[in-house]
Amino acid sequence: MGLLLWRYQPFKGLYLVYIILVTLFFRVPIWSIRFLLRTNRPRRSWSLSRCIRVMTYRELTSVPVKLGLNASRPVPKSDAKLKNARVVWIEGLTEKSAAFCGEIRRAAEYTGVKPARVPAYWFFRRGVPISEDLRAKVGEKTVLHIHGGAFHLGSAHPDASTANIAHGLLAFSERIERVLAVDYRLSAAKPDPPANPYPAAILDCIAAYRYLVNEAGFAPQNITVAGDSAGGNLAFALVRHLVENGIPGLPRPGRLLSLSSWLDLSTSRTTPGSSLVDNAATDIFSTSPTARFGEYAVEAYMGPLDRGEAKTNRYLSPSSMYIDPMEPIYRGFPRTFISAGDAEKILDDSTVAMGRLKENGADVTVDIVPDAIHDFMVFKWHEPERTAALKRVCKWLDSP
Repeated sequence: MGLLLWRYQPFKGLYLVYIILVTLFFRVPIWSIRFLLRTNRPRRSWSLSRCIRVMTYRELTSVPVKLGLNASRPVPKSDAKLKNARVVWIEGLTEKSAAFCGEIRRAAEYTGVKPARVPAYWFFRRGVPISEDLRAKVGEKTVLHIHGGAFHLGSAHPDASTANIAHGLLAFSERIERVLAVDYRLSAAKPDPPANPYPAAILDCIAAYRYLVNEAGFAPQNITVAGDSAGGNLAFALVRHLVENGIPGLPRPGRLLSLSSWLDLSTSRTTPGSSLVDNAATDIFSTSPTARFGEYAVEAYMGPLDRGEAKTNRYLSPSSMYIDPMEPIYRGFPRTFISAGDAEKILDDSTVAMGRLKENGADVTVDIVPDAIHDFMVFKWHEPERTAALKRVCKWLDSP
């Protein structure tokens, strides 16, 4: 009952004020003293301000679930208030669509998920003329970005913090003039009203990819599917769906960009030597090393599915240790770039995916950034690592 109490006013407001005051006037001064000596810092290379920022995030990551906060953004009624961006509506797949097939249809029939119409946002590089009908130019490259947020938070809106990746790609790429970010349906679990379990978000991503190919006219080989954190999970699942099902008129994309992807919902590696244990003190998440990572997120995304699927379903946990490493689950995948921070708790998810992709013959570029936290490209203060990593990603995106 105590958990539910904080979800209602005035208790919600009082709790937020309490958290802010305690953090500003108690925790921050203590951290400032504690981390004055570099030997006391989670990473010696970190500045004092970075240590305080990371610790603050660790304190706040549980607040949205506890208070039932909704981090989504309302869809603007027009583009007038958007800067260098436009909103478009993506029609959902029909029940008879050839793209509504395979594992995604099986899961949808079990969980009761239906295709739906969702918004998406075009981000444009400043000063670049774009045709009114948004059709692709001959040979034009683009990126389909799938934002992170543990399946239940975040937004594709250009003003959201999760949009910093799309903005960063446009800032440093020489060939990408626009990025499409899909505002997929967010999941929820008790004590919130359960909503949009797997594969709702993937259905939305399939529809967004179909829009790029069939309506905007981009050649599949010129599309990069990109995702960060939970969005990376969705990006892998989208590409897997396209690779495995050979959908007429909807070939796989030319590239896959993975940024701190969450690829093991079962938290299968919790022993000493795993990143979940070794990086427990250096990331933005406050869960204990052996607790199931992102418990609310997993409950929300899995919905009524048996929890055993989190261990063995390649669409949910392709980096799970319970999936036979000899199984060719990445056969046919496109060129892939994997970026992650070596201070993040789910680093193993990326390194395992890297190894399995290479074993299955994929062309993989890997960039493990020293002392970087989870999803560091979202945080503009995470410099110089963020800018340097974005430049390496964009060099790869711009390459033939």
